[in-house]
Amino acid sequence: MSAPIDRRALLAAGLALGMAGPVLAAGNITVLTEDLPLPVGKRQTRLIVTRAARAKPIGVALFSTGHGSWPERYARLSAELAMQGYVVLAPLHVDSMHHPDRAAFSRAASFPERLADLNAAIDHAAARYPKLPVVAVGHSFGTLSALCLGGALPQIGSYRAPTVHAVLGFSTPGKIPGLIQPQAYATLAVPAMIVTGTADTVPGLVTDPADHLFPIETAPAEAKYGLVLDGAGHELVGGADAVFARALPPARLFLAAHGRGDGKARAALAAYQAAPGDRFIVRGG
Repeated sequence: MSAPIDRRALLAAGLALGMAGPVLAAGNITVLTEDLPLPVGKRQTRLIVTRAARAKPIGVALFSTGHGSWPERYARLSAELAMQGYVVLAPLHVDSMHHPDRAAFSRAASFPERLADLNAAIDHAAARYPKLPVVAVGHSFGTLSALCLGGALPQIGSYRAPTVHAVLGFSTPGKIPGLIQPQAYATLAVPAMIVTGTADTVPGLVTDPADHLFPIETAPAEAKYGLVLDGAGHELVGGADAVFARALPPARLFLAAHGRGDGKARAALAAYQAAPGDRFIVRGG
C-alpha cells in the first residue's frame, strides 16, 4: 500500500519545477513522431512516440517531463535518444499546461498520476516493443518520477518498475523539505546518471545547485554517475546547443553501458574525462 504523500512539499515543488526551454530536433537520421491515445485507468491521455525511421529500435526510453511542461518541448532530447536507437515514450502528464483536465488535479494529486502515466507507457512498451530493455529518462520533476521507477522514495509509495534497468535524469527537484528524506534514494536499485549545472537553481525551491546531486551521493554506490556542467542552469536540456552538447558523450556511454549492457561502454564511462570546467562523478562505476 502506498504511503501518504506530503502534499505541502509537492505543492511547493510543483510551483517551480519543470519548464524546458526551446528545443531543436537535429541530425542526419530521419526521426518520426506519433501522437497516440494512452489509456490510464479510467482516464486517457496522450502518448508522444519518437523513433528513428527505417531502423529497428534497440530499447525503450520512458520520458517524464518537468512539472507543467509537455513532451514536444523536449523534441531535441527525444530526437537524440531516437538517434541512439531508442523509441521514446513520453506521456502527457495531468499537470501539463496542455492537459485538458489539468484543473481537476491538485499538484499533490498529480504526482501519483505521473507514475500511473509511466506505468501505462510501460504496458504500451510491453505490447508494442516486447523484450526491449527499458530506461527511464526525465527532466526536473520528471527525473523524480523516473527515479521512483528505479526504486527511490519508498516513503511515498512502492513505485519500482521491474522492467526499468537504468535512470538518466536532467536535474532533480533537489532536497524538498518533507518530500526528499535523508534515505529517499537508499533504495534506488538501478544505475543512474544525473546531469546538472553550476547554475542549476529554482527560485524559492532550490538555492544550492549541489542539491541536485543528492540522489547520486546517497544512493547505493553501484553505477551512479553525476555530470556537473559549468554555467548550466535548470533549463540545460533546452538551453544553448554548446551546453547540451557537453552532456551528450557521457549520456551516450551511460545508455550503452546500462541500457544495453555494453561492457566496453561501461569501462569508457568510468574513465570519462569531463570537458574543462565541468565535473564528472563516478560512484561504483
